Amino acid sequence: MLKTGQCLCGAVTFEVEADPVRMAQCHCNACRRATGTGHVVHAFFKKGDVKISGTTKSHKSVSDSGNTRTRHFCPECGSRLFAENAKTPGAIGVSVGAFDESDWFKPEVILYNSLRKKWDIIDEKIEKHEFM
Repeated sequence: MLKTGQCLCGAVTFEVEADPVRMAQCHCNACRRATGTGHVVHAFFKKGDVKISGTTKSHKSVSDSGNTRTRHFCPECGSRLFAENAKTPGAIGVSVGAFDESDWFKPEVILYNSLRKKWDIIDEKIEKHEFM
């Protein structure tokens, strides 16, 4: 099934014609600050399965495990779109909210549950990890 998406202004678009290899929700402080909400939701794909059109800007930071995390966003509207981790160079996380249609998404794992804010309600049946 072809999955398409874009940033808010449409300057960056993407297509994926593969199923995600993992779907996750993260509540770490970095993800919360980067999104401005309680968590980030990503569908992870093999990097070669994601076709990106347009130019993004990026910001690198080091995670608590010491890995470099690169977050990509639209330089025009600021939409957060993709994330990469140096530990998994063949994978790319796509921000689920940027997909045109995302009813297929269901988080398989909750990361940094210990940092999740009480107001950020989750499905208790989903596998949870207190940290990464």
